[in-house]
Amino acid sequence: MALDSDEPICVDLFCGSGGLSEGLRMAGFRSVVAVDFDKNATETYKANHPGTVVLTKDICTLTPQEILDHVGGREIDLLAGGPSCQGFSTHGKRQADDPRNFLFEHYLRIAQALRPKWILIENVKGMLTYNNGYFKKEILSKLTAMGYHADAKVLCAADYGVPQLRHRIFFMATRTNVDITFPMAMHGAIPKGKLKPYVTVGEALFDLPPVEGENASTPTYTAPPKTGFQRYLRKGSKSLTLHIARPLSQQAASIARHVTEGQGLRSVPHEVLPDRFKKMRTISTGELRRDCTTLYHRLSREKPSYTITCNFKNIASGPFLHPLEDRSLSYREAARLMSFPDTYKFVGSSIPRQIGNAVPPLLAKAVGEHILKLLTQQHAESYSRAINKPKKMVTQQCQATYA
Repeated sequence: MALDSDEPICVDLFCGSGGLSEGLRMAGFRSVVAVDFDKNATETYKANHPGTVVLTKDICTLTPQEILDHVGGREIDLLAGGPSCQGFSTHGKRQADDPRNFLFEHYLRIAQALRPKWILIENVKGMLTYNNGYFKKEILSKLTAMGYHADAKVLCAADYGVPQLRHRIFFMATRTNVDITFPMAMHGAIPKGKLKPYVTVGEALFDLPPVEGENASTPTYTAPPKTGFQRYLRKGSKSLTLHIARPLSQQAASIARHVTEGQGLRSVPHEVLPDRFKKMRTISTGELRRDCTTLYHRLSREKPSYTITCNFKNIASGPFLHPLEDRSLSYREAARLMSFPDTYKFVGSSIPRQIGNAVPPLLAKAVGEHILKLLTQQHAESYSRAINKPKKMVTQQCQATYA
């Protein structure tokens, strides 16, 4: 497919199911090439981004030429991606020698060869503190050595219209003369000035019908959209898919019925808790602990959700209880809390992993729009230099002639 010379293009490494590309597409970028080794994720990506060349390949064996073959000689405006992060994620077992910790080196290897105008790397907030911030310092140092100026900042997805308190670090780097800045928040817990209120779980989910079980037939919409976010989710969607959830185990159900909205395991009466949880609830004095835990937490309709992980089907692992129903989140509900529109298809197996590992599209859109603004600024400055350069040259020539 021919590329429009005026259309900003990007390449998405570690593309997963396409959340980052979806947001960049909404911002105005065209993803020309996407790469990931997970065949289930790349099948989902292909189903939603038919105009993109998708390479199902390990980045460790990827060559820059395999990307250049598909960009038609164009200069790449943006290289984006989120190298796998489980080795230093706060939601997993932190392991210093996890090989996934060093996949960013292959990302930078490709970046150095492609020399894009801008580089964007997304990763977990835990990278900031893991091993005294070693990975953050290493990435910034290598980007600088490559001739880029770079910066990093933690962004909260809820600040950009995503109904989820998901914090991620974003690295931005450019070889242009434009100063690096990050997008301003558009939403806040306390709306003031131009800030809108956070989008809540209720706004994201409450136009959906009840779930009858994991094997039940997929229901249809039973109510019209009532909020701006629901209208965004349902735009162009003619049917409701993947609104299914796993039934709770007997033990999980016995706990869930005692968990009130916005509360977790600590709100369950001591006498009905399994023994292993009773041990978690006492302090040195023998009194019950009052601190927070998100185990068996029931989401509040009045707030954004906590981070959606790959384990959202298991309420014992985190805050994934539906606000009103005694069940985990459905696939579609989790996707909505990530800000994927209802038209977005998830195919193959491991759908929870595809959803939980994704970049929320609306967060990606905000970052993409900001980078696009900086790209436009870059072109404007280049244009200005081109106009002023002849005048400067004439002045220098005059000075040399009449010295």
